[in-house]
Amino acid sequence: MKRFIFSAFALLFVFPVTAQSSEWLTLPGKTKQTQQSEQLKQQPYFQLHSEFDAVIRGQSPQTFQGGGQPGFYDPNAAGLPPSAPVYGGGMGGDPYGGPAPLGYDPFTSSPYAAEQLGNPYGHGVVGPQPVRFGWTTHWDFGFISDASMGTGGSVSMFEVDWKMDYVTQGFQGWTWKLSPEFNFTNFNFQRPSFAGLADNYYRFAYRFETTSPQQGPFSWRVGFTPAIATDLQSNLNSGGWNFDGDLTLFYRVDPRFLWVIGATYWDRADDFVLPNAGLVWTPNEFWEIRAVFPKPRADVFIGTPWGVPMWLYAGAEYDVQSWQSGELPASGQLQLEEWRAFAGARWESGYWESYLDFGYAFERKLNVDYGPTSDLAPRDAFMMRLGFQY
Repeated sequence: MKRFIFSAFALLFVFPVTAQSSEWLTLPGKTKQTQQSEQLKQQPYFQLHSEFDAVIRGQSPQTFQGGGQPGFYDPNAAGLPPSAPVYGGGMGGDPYGGPAPLGYDPFTSSPYAAEQLGNPYGHGVVGPQPVRFGWTTHWDFGFISDASMGTGGSVSMFEVDWKMDYVTQGFQGWTWKLSPEFNFTNFNFQRPSFAGLADNYYRFAYRFETTSPQQGPFSWRVGFTPAIATDLQSNLNSGGWNFDGDLTLFYRVDPRFLWVIGATYWDRADDFVLPNAGLVWTPNEFWEIRAVFPKPRADVFIGTPWGVPMWLYAGAEYDVQSWQSGELPASGQLQLEEWRAFAGARWESGYWESYLDFGYAFERKLNVDYGPTSDLAPRDAFMMRLGFQY
């Protein structure tokens, strides 16, 4: 509980300065005064981080107008905001292939509403966007440095994660996301005192996720993820199956505050029921702060250095993974539980988004479970990750 409170609220003070003071916030070829005067005419598009992007898009009508003052898009006003190049210029084109067509958007309108609840064209750096239907591919790579173990020896880790999201509109405005996933984890054991563990582990999963259209200030998300996690060294048994589920309510208090209230179940060697809850705060058009357990995070848009839209971010995440281990008796499993804290940068250009971060893995437990349970107790370690999506 102390870790949750610390992680959730520490992010409110991650960066001591505001984005408005950064000279990188001036768009290419424009003075700050010119940029501010044109802010009402042109607003950049961007793509949110994938964890809550779809729901935040739908829950956020136009948050800011002009010099960071709160306001709303008037659906009765004549005409629509002009379609601007990505961030006023730079590499790549509109990542969504132009402005969204007029009509119903399941994240910004109820199918029974008389008018749009918000502007689906996107305003500000953390404003709403059209839903990105179709396929999106994700690749992530991670390395955790060598760490000594309490039982003797040491271990380092290498990870490769692949996922494809297919987003489509369903019945009565519900939006479905179907995601095949593959994960590879390599444990490089050096003289472990517990002999016989395999080094390579694999996870094959398929996530089903559906999000309701916004009804007033509320929307829902339901997810279910069956998975097979094994070292492929023996026939599959109950230790190799994981069935995860989550249920989340999103409540928009006002354009700045979004409450997240839900629960998550993780089926591992041990069972975990965790809150998926907290507050998403967008104080202005440059910041997004997600004080949400188990993955608190803060992002700040710093402009377009070198002509590429760029964000800095910092965060933490709590995670548990387990795999069937064929080298263990019966339905033995290997379970990794740890916290990760990290900071880095991400970039977006056209349909591509990439990131690079550095961090620290701590409070780690690597349990060997086959009746009796033994903790190999790896120490804290340095972490590096990079990835891209398209």
